[in-house]
Amino acid sequence: MMTFLNPFVLFGLAAAAIPVLIHLFNVRKLRTIEFSTLTFLKELNKNKIRRIKVRQWLLLALRTLLIILIVLAFSRPALQGTFGTAASRASSTIVIVLDNTASMGLHNEQGTFLAQAKLKARAIAATMQENDEAYLLRLSDLPLATTEEPLRDPSALAERIDATELSMRYRSIEEALRVTSRLLGQSRNFNKEIYLLTDGQRSTLISEAEDRPNSNDRLFDPSVRLFLLPLSGTQQENVAVERMEVPPSLLQPGRPFTARVTVVNHGTAPISNHVVTMKIGAAAVMQKSVTLGAGERTTVEFPLTVPNAGFLPLTAESEDDAFEPDNRYYSSLFVPPQVAVAVIAADPVSSRYLLTALGTAGSAADDAPVKVRSLTPSQLSPSMLAGQDVIVLSGLNSLSAGQTDDLRKYITAGGALLFFPSPDTLNADYRYLSEWNIPALLRVTAPAGIASMDRQSPLFRGMFDADAGRSGTVTESPQIQQTLAPPPSASVRTVITLSTGVPLLWQSRSGNGTILGFAVPATTAWSDLPLKGLFVPLIFQSVLYSASPASVNTLPAWSVGEPLEFSTALLPRRSAASAGALRFVDAAQRDIPAVSYSRSGGTMGPSVIYNIERTEAAGHYTAYAARDTAALLPVNVSRMESDGIPAAKSDIDGLRGRVGIGDDAFAQLSPDADIVSTVMESRFGIELWRYFLIAALLVALAEMAVAREGNQQGTAGTRRSGRKDA
Repeated sequence: MMTFLNPFVLFGLAAAAIPVLIHLFNVRKLRTIEFSTLTFLKELNKNKIRRIKVRQWLLLALRTLLIILIVLAFSRPALQGTFGTAASRASSTIVIVLDNTASMGLHNEQGTFLAQAKLKARAIAATMQENDEAYLLRLSDLPLATTEEPLRDPSALAERIDATELSMRYRSIEEALRVTSRLLGQSRNFNKEIYLLTDGQRSTLISEAEDRPNSNDRLFDPSVRLFLLPLSGTQQENVAVERMEVPPSLLQPGRPFTARVTVVNHGTAPISNHVVTMKIGAAAVMQKSVTLGAGERTTVEFPLTVPNAGFLPLTAESEDDAFEPDNRYYSSLFVPPQVAVAVIAADPVSSRYLLTALGTAGSAADDAPVKVRSLTPSQLSPSMLAGQDVIVLSGLNSLSAGQTDDLRKYITAGGALLFFPSPDTLNADYRYLSEWNIPALLRVTAPAGIASMDRQSPLFRGMFDADAGRSGTVTESPQIQQTLAPPPSASVRTVITLSTGVPLLWQSRSGNGTILGFAVPATTAWSDLPLKGLFVPLIFQSVLYSASPASVNTLPAWSVGEPLEFSTALLPRRSAASAGALRFVDAAQRDIPAVSYSRSGGTMGPSVIYNIERTEAAGHYTAYAARDTAALLPVNVSRMESDGIPAAKSDIDGLRGRVGIGDDAFAQLSPDADIVSTVMESRFGIELWRYFLIAALLVALAEMAVAREGNQQGTAGTRRSGRKDA
């Protein structure tokens, strides 16, 4: 079967009609020849006329054939077959897709899979001959090709193969094939070959992205051949620390918190007494052992104690196994060093019980967990808000438009608000609450007591013992005569419910901030709550809970090799207010460049976005504002490769179907296959353009010879007739 590598040149075959048109034009043209005698006509016999006509038709055929051969030569015809010498075979374009993800660091008796893949790739490079070209695609370099321009020197390709190192960055073979399609689309060579050198894991072969090519799309033309060389056909034994989470807690030095670590056995054999260690900083603080069957997972809870304020680097680590990169999972916590609280009350009566509960006298100490200021409404200003973690509004019926806007920005940026209504319901409107989508407050006049509490809320952690935590009511429930609270809605969550169904304590969020609201004033006008033993711990816990920076302790899951985008909205609120330009260092305390830009609007208000193009190693990255730590950013190895299940035939067929590789263009090789023989057998076909050019040259010489012979005979005949006339 013949094909043409430059098929558009075939339109030039239309030029073959030019000699025919010229011939027809000359035949129809009449010429007048003057002569003095009929002697010349008598000499022209029938044989000479016949020879002239034959010569004319021969010249026409030769000239038409010459044009056809030249056009065919430039269209680069190639003939499929196995004949021909090695030097005359069709040129090839090779794409070597080299898997250098973390799982390629595993090994068998022949060494690591990456070393084996590099050996196979060098053997493929050695088969390159004149006019061949090759591309190298490391998975770690995606979405770019390792060599965007084709390499024609086998030694240059071998150097790039040798320079390939193991990467913790996860990328899939499917994504590599999309890039390969773009590279091969630029080639005009007859042979186009793709070699996939991988360990054969399903997670590496198949992309989990939602933007897969449509199953009806064909990324490759039928001439492209795909060779898959999976270097491992067995599932490796592996135990992975899959993730770690810290449930919402009141984080203060000396207080308890829990870290939950999920451990998965990805192997085919059960494990017993597998040790998992929890570290805070560099210190191992607790160990637990797990027993899991093949494919099972479990969550291990570590009850810990906050050692100090500030940023805490957490690391969950399992004992060593064959696949080391997923044995550690990094996380971090921020513990506020001291909660700054401003109590803004309409009058001293509205703040007296609150100041007592928060311990005004003792809170002035530098090491106290809470530091309280008592302020008047006129002192509510942006500069005052910037230095506070929690604002308590007690008995304030309304705020000015400017104060409302300042408070809105404060809450959106991560501030906290505790709200107590005023006993003066006739003059109160509380319109400032609508800034956070809180419905209008409803007044209910009816005796009530506490009916239930949301015991799962971290606000109550440590307030009750285990027995009290199981009961539906609270000892010494306050007696409440009337309430003012928002109705149930999507923006309001009930924390404490009264017997009337009205929330005594409700919660709402806005942007990055928290709002806690009470249904009764912080006085004895509507209830005896300030006189009950519940009041002091409830107020203290509410302040600590609302001041906990939820955004700092729920950071995004950053992965090695991916861009790291960090917003100043994720900083502790007071740090964000005072932080200038941030400087970032990796886990080894090496400076890493970051690009910053401003972002306005959004649910968290204006912020500065820092973008690190790529992280190279797992660990705790640090953001510094001058010399102070502004954030601790955990970066982990992707868990996509933890599950080492080999790709099944159905997975491979599904991948081929999505990228458009048919059965006749695909071959799966065994790890011990002779890759050189496979390469040479795949490169069938002979390019015929040289032969067509040679044929065109011979035809041109023949045409010149025939034309010259005709001219010579015509000249000789003219001379003879001239002599006879004389």
